[in-house]
Amino acid sequence: MRRETQNILLVLLGGALLKMSFTGTYLRYVKPSHQWLLITAGVVMILLAAVSIVRELRGETDLDGHGDHAHPARSAWLLILPVLAVFLVAPPALGSDSVERASGNRSAPPPAVASTEGEGSVLFPALPAGDPIALPLSEFSSRAAWDRAHSLDARTARLTGFVVQEGDDTYVARLAIACCAADAFPVKIKLQGRELSDLPDDSWIEVLAKLRPGTATRANEYVPAVTVHAVQTIPEPEDPYEH
Repeated sequence: MRRETQNILLVLLGGALLKMSFTGTYLRYVKPSHQWLLITAGVVMILLAAVSIVRELRGETDLDGHGDHAHPARSAWLLILPVLAVFLVAPPALGSDSVERASGNRSAPPPAVASTEGEGSVLFPALPAGDPIALPLSEFSSRAAWDRAHSLDARTARLTGFVVQEGDDTYVARLAIACCAADAFPVKIKLQGRELSDLPDDSWIEVLAKLRPGTATRANEYVPAVTVHAVQTIPEPEDPYEH
């Protein structure tokens, strides 16, 4: 690969990483805590390209004295395609399709962390006083399935997520990631108590609802159901994932 090609690709890749980092697009791929890693990588790539360009302008050659041979670099230019995709097309976050392809809920803690008091039961920290209480879907789902103190009973929760329509059932869902979008897993909660079939898939909503106790069971893969008291559509949040 010619040095000119290398330099161009380094600049484009570094620029793409910096653009993603400063515009917030990176949140569609990785956790917020990874932003500084992307910025560092982008700066390093651009600095490497700058050093190489300066050396070229000074007329320096390879250390082996043979100079820079012109080799075909057609395959190398294929690397520019994902860069252009980042610059020109903002890919959407994972949504209802990913939830429908997955099976059940993976937000509840596994029995391996269970206490000896009841199968799979654990004691969660007390919830703040006052309703409604804003909870991530993953925490709400885990408490619904495993909290032996039944802290969600008779409490009104504010839940935020996107709509997933599965047959006659409507869910509010979110994708949780441990590191990046590649390891995303679904968290969903069944909405009951009012007709919501007119809500389109992937539309973002905020729901005020109460848990229907005992609905998160092994038979339904620990997907809890709630009674909806109010629902409103909202814009997609800057960070669409839970962590």
